[in-house]
Amino acid sequence: MTTALAILALAAPAMAADPPAPATSSDTTAGPAASGDDANDLSTIIVTGTRERKTLAESLSPVSVVNSGDLLATGRPNLRDALVNLDPSFDNTPGYPGQLGFATKTASFRGLGANETLVLVNGKRRHTMSSIFFGGSWAGQSPTDIDLIPTAAVDHIEILKDGAAAQYGSDAIAGVFNIILKSNADGGAAQLSYGQYGSSVGPLGNFGRGGSLLLNQGFDIGKGGFISLSLDVVGNDYTNTAGYVPTGTTAKPVLIYPLLANGSQDPREKGDRYRQVSGLPEIVKESASYNAELPLGDDVTAYSFSTFSHRYSRAWAWYRPSNSQQNLIQVYPEGYIPRDVTDDTDFQATAGLKGALAGWDWDLSTTYGRDDSWIGVENSINTSLGVNSPHNFYLGSLINSEWTTNLDVRRPVDTGLFSAPLNVAAGAEYRYDSFEIKAGDPSAYADGGYVFPVSYIFPNGGKSLPGASALGSYNPTQAGEHSRDNGAAYLDFSQKLTPEWEVALAGRYESYSDAGTTSSGKVSSRYQLLDGLAVRGTASTGFHAPTLQQEYYRGTTLSYTTLTDNSIVQTLSYYAAVTDPLAKAVGAAPLKPEQSENYSVGIVANPLPDLDFSLDAYSIDIRNQIVPITVSGAGVNGTAVMNLLHAAGVVPNDGRYYAVVYERNAAPTRTQGLDLNLHYRTRLGEIGTQALGDVLWGLQVNQSVHEVVSVNPLTVNLGSAVQPLPRSTYGALTAAYPRNTTRASATWFLDDWETTLRVSRYSWTRTYSDRGAAYDEIVRPAYIFDLDVTYAVTKTLKASIGGNNIFDKRPETLSALAQAASPIYQTNPSYSSASIYGSEGGYYYARLTYTW
Repeated sequence: MTTALAILALAAPAMAADPPAPATSSDTTAGPAASGDDANDLSTIIVTGTRERKTLAESLSPVSVVNSGDLLATGRPNLRDALVNLDPSFDNTPGYPGQLGFATKTASFRGLGANETLVLVNGKRRHTMSSIFFGGSWAGQSPTDIDLIPTAAVDHIEILKDGAAAQYGSDAIAGVFNIILKSNADGGAAQLSYGQYGSSVGPLGNFGRGGSLLLNQGFDIGKGGFISLSLDVVGNDYTNTAGYVPTGTTAKPVLIYPLLANGSQDPREKGDRYRQVSGLPEIVKESASYNAELPLGDDVTAYSFSTFSHRYSRAWAWYRPSNSQQNLIQVYPEGYIPRDVTDDTDFQATAGLKGALAGWDWDLSTTYGRDDSWIGVENSINTSLGVNSPHNFYLGSLINSEWTTNLDVRRPVDTGLFSAPLNVAAGAEYRYDSFEIKAGDPSAYADGGYVFPVSYIFPNGGKSLPGASALGSYNPTQAGEHSRDNGAAYLDFSQKLTPEWEVALAGRYESYSDAGTTSSGKVSSRYQLLDGLAVRGTASTGFHAPTLQQEYYRGTTLSYTTLTDNSIVQTLSYYAAVTDPLAKAVGAAPLKPEQSENYSVGIVANPLPDLDFSLDAYSIDIRNQIVPITVSGAGVNGTAVMNLLHAAGVVPNDGRYYAVVYERNAAPTRTQGLDLNLHYRTRLGEIGTQALGDVLWGLQVNQSVHEVVSVNPLTVNLGSAVQPLPRSTYGALTAAYPRNTTRASATWFLDDWETTLRVSRYSWTRTYSDRGAAYDEIVRPAYIFDLDVTYAVTKTLKASIGGNNIFDKRPETLSALAQAASPIYQTNPSYSSASIYGSEGGYYYARLTYTW
């Protein structure tokens, strides 16, 4: 396949040079797209992956377009979930997200890490989030949080399904999402919606009840300028998918059946009780944006756009039983459930000038983005402080910022060699990145010295357990600010050799003050075989520089470790930077950038006036993939780890169990797959005088296979306690995402009605357990049905009802073995976290949209 691609691929275009005009099929209001619009019509204009404005049919790389109407018709209140419903290459990341991940969600493109997809807004790089995820297949990731971009502001999204680091820089390994903001100079829209899940497990859930208000208004400014203002206000309650803790279980008898001081059973423990809350968090979010442009003369235009968001979220952590190692029974006699709190303030602003000079189009811009996460926990305890411990804690803050300045120029050059000119583009970029950790309140990390009495009948006798339970805290030794510079330059050429054959070439050089230098290149070609049929192919190299979070994140948390006999011990876990002595003692080394090689070949066809399709095969090799590794000293097999930690003097020899988590370049991986996009319109005609309308059919398929090619060895001997690539991490890289996602849709346009039925089929997914295959979580193939019905009450008012997963499909529950090994106290049901479509079941909504 590589040889064939190399022969076909000759050269490639690049970035969006200026804040682009909307795609021709896109609606500029906050309402659904006009009846009959298809954002993936091959005549749709795109600006992503090219220096020139091209149609989808002319693109040298596979690109798909999602317009504002498509997004809103999903009924989802945020961009991430809406895109997941619309593009089968894009999936919510499965697996236990770690407690920071409950509030901040992310998604994967083509089953690769979220860090390996670049997000642009109006062609300018979007900053990443400040948090880093601890669990699931997104462990070690700190990508862009697209949920903080107001949906009301989005005109359309162009999805480049190809490697593009040579065009855009770091992170564009899996692809690029270019979010184009609305540019309406007048008119606007308002949308009011309500939604909730259809059922909840037990009495503790609130069905995720919530609503949203979306507003957009455009204004004409100056001579030929505009400003488009948008606002989202979104809120929802929490959900619960956790079953009860039955009295008949023997999995954890010591923890579930605590005895009173006189040796008798606590009467409160004689019935089945719902104690755990597991599901989506409670969230309130406000997001605002503007997009503006003002001509300053015939040849110069000023532009600016910005987003600002505030999000407060509260998620339930794991239930701690009354005799937990993280409880004082005098304080919480029935146990407790901490609530993790995050308060995010996020903004990004771009200002620039663009124009024409001496035959060159130029664009000079600067962009600053910042994400500030305040992190806390409620209803918790620091047991080392004894019965006087606070219950609510400020754990610290994480702050990430990026300041990027770009200069881009382009022009056509008549070389005399071909009938079409050579399109030349060049540019330079400077970026300054900063990441800061602020320490929390002393009570959140202090060791108060309280020791459980040895006579205490529970398993905590003689121990002192420092730190607030639930989310990890940040102490002054972990606090600090880290920064780096990055300079880049690129050169880009594209040429039509004949009217049917176009080739392109792009090259980029980058230099990081911490990660060193790297060069990337891309070649691509497209040949028009005949009217309505073309072949295309690309070959490129790419990279993902480790984020500052991956290099420097530090934190401490109290965690549980389940031993082979299913007993549970508490572990003091340190998330350490690779430069820390703690991490070095167990094998950490400086991180290298991930390097990739991408190949694709495909066809794009429009054989009939109402039929178009594209089919692209791709292969992505990634070297030095960055994933976290946990080196735990818990249990007999952890003796070698504890010996190394004690020998290095980085933890005290006090009888406690310690674990260290750090990022490492673990393995080279390979992803191969196919993307199919097909659209067909059926014109039903009429019976007598009754028109039957049109049906727009869609079929999208993503087929992908992931494999670990080899494993990089550890730099120290950790004995049998730690594998260079733990089984759970291997599964996260290879089996967390469906090998096949197929989505078929039909939208029927009839008079004032618009009805969309969408069916998605997901192949199996699996979460691997480090304890062996018998403990794995397996989710079998599933069909998910979505329905949206919209009625135009008047020309300006539309009413809609619908649902996602309308038949309330839920994944399988864990096996008895997996439940026994889990530190979470729930069963019947205990749904698998491997589900790509979640565990909440059916979501149903109603909305009103008014345009003017």
